[in-house]
Amino acid sequence: MTHPPEALKAIQQAFAEALRYRPSTAAAHIHQGRFPAEQLLQIYRNNFVISLSEILAATYPCCLAVVGEEYFGQLARQHVLRTPPTEGDVSHYGAGLDATIAQQPELLAAVPYLPDLARLEWAVDRAGQYAPPPHAFPFEQLALVTEDNLGQLRLEVEPSAQLIDAASPAASLWQMITHNEVEPIDLSAPESAVVCQSHDGIRVIATTSDGTDLIRRCQSGQPLGTASPAMLAILGELLQHHCFTAIHGLPQGDCAC
Repeated sequence: MTHPPEALKAIQQAFAEALRYRPSTAAAHIHQGRFPAEQLLQIYRNNFVISLSEILAATYPCCLAVVGEEYFGQLARQHVLRTPPTEGDVSHYGAGLDATIAQQPELLAAVPYLPDLARLEWAVDRAGQYAPPPHAFPFEQLALVTEDNLGQLRLEVEPSAQLIDAASPAASLWQMITHNEVEPIDLSAPESAVVCQSHDGIRVIATTSDGTDLIRRCQSGQPLGTASPAMLAILGELLQHHCFTAIHGLPQGDCAC
């Protein structure tokens, strides 16, 4: 049977509501066969939740490692029902798990850093959608930087760069969990992070708010002359981590920029 666009949209909306256990007329549109309509809907619901939960587990492996498979399964189910996909392509599904975690008072009391860790893992996923940089930063051009021209220089940020300012050491935790290296750490210490693509994979760089503020300035095209001394003090470290791809504003004739 062919339905007009308006009717088809209404049916699709009804099924979407049914998958989330909300009042719906979806059962009325299911052809009655060997299994009751509600039983078929439950099969659809299970497949819907399981498939999206698997995507969440792949996107948030550190969060999964912290809370365990059973609890993460419950958390993923709540997130799927609370925040379903908004498009047919679910390969990019997973945003907002930190907000779902924030709605769990008992979990927050036990693992207060988990929302920050989830934000960081989503940043890793977003950075992973970009291709590796086609070329490395031209470090040889730094020899042309002087005290006189530093203020006019503009740095081009790696396009994949994602910035996180957290109340907990999320980047350091990510490093420890990912590399299975447990070290003493102050879980209440604030920490910022830069996540970006590089020629050897995703980099998660622990930094300070001065570091992320500097990158934001560079992303908006501001010259280094607008940066504070604290921002400039961390510039060398960010350069070493390949957060930038190009430098602009050096004297013409000294370089092609």
